[in-house]
Amino acid sequence: MATFVTRFCLALACVLVMFCVPRLAPAADTVIAIDTPMPPPSWALLERELLRQNALACREFFEKYFDERGWLKCVERWGGDDGPDDAIENCLDWPMIHALGGSDDVLRMYKKAWEGHLQQYTAAKTVDVPFAREGMYYKEFPVMMDWLHNGEGLVVFNLQGLSDPDDRAFQQRVKRFAGFYLNEDPGAPNYDPQHKIIRSMFNGSRGPLMRKATGLDWAGDPIEVENRFRPKHGETSYAQMLEHFKDYNDTVGIIRRI
Repeated sequence: MATFVTRFCLALACVLVMFCVPRLAPAADTVIAIDTPMPPPSWALLERELLRQNALACREFFEKYFDERGWLKCVERWGGDDGPDDAIENCLDWPMIHALGGSDDVLRMYKKAWEGHLQQYTAAKTVDVPFAREGMYYKEFPVMMDWLHNGEGLVVFNLQGLSDPDDRAFQQRVKRFAGFYLNEDPGAPNYDPQHKIIRSMFNGSRGPLMRKATGLDWAGDPIEVENRFRPKHGETSYAQMLEHFKDYNDTVGIIRRI
């Protein structure tokens, strides 16, 4: 709280200075010639080395865990334990490395991973989870999931604006994704303009889930946990995965009139 107050006071002081201090007449143009070379400071060299080492780590990870298409080498699953969002989160903060001055190779890798995961999870389909049977992604966006996981799946995309804002495909996707929540897409009526709320906590490119969510919706199709999968919630069986989500039911938006 103290940090917030301090920042607020500093911002207010800057505004007051801008509007209250009399403006001085512009000075005549002055040319300053800097022609004395000097070595860069050690902190600058260390920052560059940090970016270089991060780029090398990204390269090693990418070559090991992504194939030539940019697809993650994994078992594609739907759900809150291990879904599409977790796949692309492997490139979390890679756009930040590039935005801070890292190698363009990092830009190329994370964009290939992004394009690859869009293809990978559009092709990936569920068997039992009803709303992802035609693909876990539709129109390059999750078909229908809670906003926590939708947001996690956008962490790389959201930072691309700092790294590569002029990319045409990025700009088009920003508009299309926003349209899912402005009712610009008739197939995704997520927004209730009367009550000014998102109609369901489960939402996406195929619209809102307008029923109670089930453990299956959250956990995804059955999987052999013991030998193939290690959920981070600590479950040791698929039954426990369903149990973890059994009470995550009330996802439809509710407005109570007073």
